[in-house]
Amino acid sequence: MKISWLGHSCFKIEDDSGKVVVTDPFDESVGYPLPKIRADVVAVSHDHHDHNNVKALKGNPAVVRGPGKRTAAGIEFEGTPTFHDDRGGKLRGKNTIFCFEMDGVRICHLGDLGHQLGEKEAAALGKVDVLMIPVGGTFTLDGEGAKKVIAQIKPKIVIPMHFKTPAVPKSFGIHPGDDFLSGEKVERPGKSITEDDLPAEGPMVVVLDYGLPPER
Repeated sequence: MKISWLGHSCFKIEDDSGKVVVTDPFDESVGYPLPKIRADVVAVSHDHHDHNNVKALKGNPAVVRGPGKRTAAGIEFEGTPTFHDDRGGKLRGKNTIFCFEMDGVRICHLGDLGHQLGEKEAAALGKVDVLMIPVGGTFTLDGEGAKKVIAQIKPKIVIPMHFKTPAVPKSFGIHPGDDFLSGEKVERPGKSITEDDLPAEGPMVVVLDYGLPPER
């Protein structure tokens, strides 16, 4: 399995058979090159323009949205209902956390989570190997909030997302995530990681470069 960060909250996860899952594809307003890649499944945490640009993808993928369990392309997705803010969705609406497994690695994508998890919510996620978590604040968890959620979930690998990079326009009011990275031991492997990078114990923070790596 290989995980590549395409920018914002969008990841390409490809298993050893070539099956591809893409999360939260963005539109042109976010500043990154559009994710015009083939996918078998696309998981959409919520219907905001910077997370639901399904039409950018190739391959007529199955679309997974909302809470509950659903199997697509032979992969079971578990959607946990949460909110995009800390006021029960009154500011920005609902958000879905997706957990799924590929090549024996359990992945959890928090979408635009905007609040701390309750004990039942955290327990419902189960064992997590790779956690994709927003850290840029303003619309989601900030660095301090993200660290608290990581302590609840206890993943092996943490991949920060939804933070300011040079590609993101100044008008897009998220922060670089420096407060999250401060004091953390950070690995920077380039544009992708594989299951071979999983540590025996975590959490290990992995900051990926955005964009597609060269094809294998």
